[in-house]
Amino acid sequence: MANNTQYSLFSRLFSEPGSVYTRLLEDIAQRVFVSGDRLVTTALAQRYDTSINPVREALKQLQGEGLVSFQRNSGARVMHFEYSTMRDVYELLQLLEPYLLDWFIEEHTEAPLARLEALLEEMKALTAKDVDQFKELDTLFHWEMYRHHYNRDVVDLWKRQRLRLLALHANMPISDSRIQAAIDEHKAIIAPLRQRDKPSARAALVQHIHNGGDYWSRQVTSRL
Repeated sequence: MANNTQYSLFSRLFSEPGSVYTRLLEDIAQRVFVSGDRLVTTALAQRYDTSINPVREALKQLQGEGLVSFQRNSGARVMHFEYSTMRDVYELLQLLEPYLLDWFIEEHTEAPLARLEALLEEMKALTAKDVDQFKELDTLFHWEMYRHHYNRDVVDLWKRQRLRLLALHANMPISDSRIQAAIDEHKAIIAPLRQRDKPSARAALVQHIHNGGDYWSRQVTSRL
């Protein structure tokens, strides 16, 4: 099970206790359940203190998102993740995040910029062994820019995709070079934010998402 800091991340993304769907997605992202694990409905109902039907509905929803598979005679299992699933999530993020960023560029104050820089400083202390902390800080960096956006439907969709992303690469390592690259990419986002330079900030963000998608997709491919 992941550490308490990781639970802090999910509590920030979801202020409500969460549906069975969200709680199961959290457990996959936090490596409580890993690729290939059986997901027994009765055991999950007991774990989440609910009836069987909400568990079945959550499993069906996760199946539709490519995170759970159903196999004859063995029931539901955490999916062995494929390249196409990772690709689809990153393509969605490339559509959603520039839209959310546009509002932040126009409306932000000094306080969130200071928080972005503080998160960046925390990232600088990380090494490849701190993969969970890296994923948390990277997610919180983006969350800081989007969390006050007026369009809550889009924000909620973004949160769901980030949770899917954490679930997809829950068991994957990260290199020191990717951590340093992400730090540089975050710096490249902050600089034009201070100038409210929308084209440059958008371009830096899209490049960051592309680079992250390329890195994690290679990790998936190497495991196939």
